[in-house]
Amino acid sequence: MISIRLIRYNVTDTRCNVKILLKDKNLDPYVRRCLMDCFELYSDAITSIKLAMKSYNTKKFYDANIQISSIMDAATTCEDGFKEKDDVVSPLTKKNEITFQLSAVTLSVMNLIKNNV
Repeated sequence: MISIRLIRYNVTDTRCNVKILLKDKNLDPYVRRCLMDCFELYSDAITSIKLAMKSYNTKKFYDANIQISSIMDAATTCEDGFKEKDDVVSPLTKKNEITFQLSAVTLSVMNLIKNNV
């Protein structure tokens, strides 16, 4: 549950960071579109992590696994959006990497728990 909470804090923080970045009036239109996509992805990730917490608490590990996997996908999709255009650097690379890594660790821990229950 600790690692799931860490994902929740990270996802919430990343979404807030995207919201702040979107306030910049001088943003490149392409970067703005990417950030808007990331905002939506991370908004959905907040819903997913809340569901994962409920699933984990009720020992529905398969469901929690799917929900956390979707958060990994969201981080990857967000980052990939910036890579579709040359010379564009994602301002979220580090946050996306952390989200991905926290999710991977959580999935590994849940797999260990599931196999020992």
